[in-house]
Amino acid sequence: MYAKLENGYLRSAPKTVQWQGHTVNNPSADKLTELGYKPVLYTDMPTDAPSGQHYESGWEEGDKIVQTWTLTDDPVYPEPELSAEEALNIIMGVVQ
Repeated sequence: MYAKLENGYLRSAPKTVQWQGHTVNNPSADKLTELGYKPVLYTDMPTDAPSGQHYESGWEEGDKIVQTWTLTDDPVYPEPELSAEEALNIIMGVVQ
């Protein structure tokens, strides 16, 4: 796969490109490289995340675009003020 890295996101190479004034379907790797696209190397996510952490995917760009993995803390969500049953009762208009 060939792509460009824009604002941290991959933009895959299109199936049809304009190259030297011509429309080219299914362009070769040489044509895509000339148009600024680079090969993408996907990597396996590590499986050794400790409890309370997980890996998030990212990208590094050089002569190719390589998938990277960063260990980050799991988000902490606040406890809801109402139980699911209480919230449903409010929505349904049930009075206790």
